[in-house]
Amino acid sequence: MDIYKKLLVPLFCFVFLLMSSCGPDEPEEPSKLIEPVGYDINDLDPSLRLVLMMGHVAAGMELYRSGEYEMAAPHLLHPISETHKKEREGFQEMGLDVVTFVLVSTALEAKRPAVEIEPFLKKAEDNLKSLALKVEGNPETQIRFLLDQIKREYSIGVKDGEITDIGEFQDAFGFASTAKTIAEQSELTNKTSIIAAIDELIKCWPSGPNLVQNPVPVSTIDDSTSLVMNLL
Repeated sequence: MDIYKKLLVPLFCFVFLLMSSCGPDEPEEPSKLIEPVGYDINDLDPSLRLVLMMGHVAAGMELYRSGEYEMAAPHLLHPISETHKKEREGFQEMGLDVVTFVLVSTALEAKRPAVEIEPFLKKAEDNLKSLALKVEGNPETQIRFLLDQIKREYSIGVKDGEITDIGEFQDAFGFASTAKTIAEQSELTNKTSIIAAIDELIKCWPSGPNLVQNPVPVSTIDDSTSLVMNLL
């Protein structure tokens, strides 16, 4: 396939740099997150770090598929960027498919239409879902954590009826989408009701993570997340 030929060299270069930067003889510098957060990444157990990564990727994938290349990039870098090294710590050993994420990132940088690399996008998404099944975590705890992040980030992203921080607005969408994924893969006794409530929450982003003129009020997000919380 042409896509393989055109992306092969930058892909191998990126993977080489990534692997060499993670060598055992190099001291690890503290991770610095781009956006302000309501938690210390060093205090999060692997299952919560993973759902954070899944949320960012979910937002990025949706943006990529809608042709928003520049806005998709920072979200899709979480599984491979040095900036987010602490977030993905230990996941490569568990099967994080770095090569596929690098390929997606390279295609994104080249502004290749998502339809051309849809198999790779799906493979990357499925890889994170499979990791979620491997990492020991409590689905209820994970969903509660994501709901807290949704409330916090949406309240930063939307003020006075306007989107004031598009990145946080998009992150909140990605976390809602990931909460649904976790619920679907769980064995929670009332998962059907939980999924239905999360679906209603996701409707608060009528255009997904894309820019809208009239975002729903923060109070609506608070009410919707509370409904899910009450079902857990």
